[in-house]
Amino acid sequence: MGITTVGLLCTALVVFSWLNPGFGLIEDYVSKLGAKGQPFAVLWNLVGFVSVGLLFAAFGWAYGRIVEDRLVGFLFSLFGFGFALTGVPVDLTDSESPLSKAHTVAICLALAAWLFGLARLAGSALLERREKSTANIAAILLVLPMVGYGVGFWSMPMTHRMVFSVVFGWVVLTSVRLLREDASGNNRSPTNRVTE
Repeated sequence: MGITTVGLLCTALVVFSWLNPGFGLIEDYVSKLGAKGQPFAVLWNLVGFVSVGLLFAAFGWAYGRIVEDRLVGFLFSLFGFGFALTGVPVDLTDSESPLSKAHTVAICLALAAWLFGLARLAGSALLERREKSTANIAAILLVLPMVGYGVGFWSMPMTHRMVFSVVFGWVVLTSVRLLREDASGNNRSPTNRVTE
């Protein structure tokens, strides 16, 4: 499910970028595709934000069940619901409008939930060291782009790309690992995966 979700987002981003000649993949916020007055804004918001967000929520809940941690499932699902709520169209002409603020708050809360989910995984006594290390590395990689933006290394749109690349990359890597474990018949419960 995670790979499908990331695939849908990447496909939607390529298609809607191509349909919207006023959108620059490097220099513009992805939110611009769904902003008020943009061509195909409603369709982008439904596919690129709402559908993808709901699929991320389902992935998060399923992952929480796999690692037998409801809080992890809740936090990762919360990220998905927050991502879906970014389908509230931002107003490019008024960053102080209620819609713009709602859009920004939704994604900030979503990312906070993801970081808390990673922190919970990193501190789990039930997971292998490799899985905990991956969660720690992902959390650090989520924070570094924000610090880089704060000290002026790159723009906020680039920060967004980097942050979401980490989130989506973690989802893909985790999904691949779970599929390999399942295919090899090594579908162990977390209680059997405690680090020796």
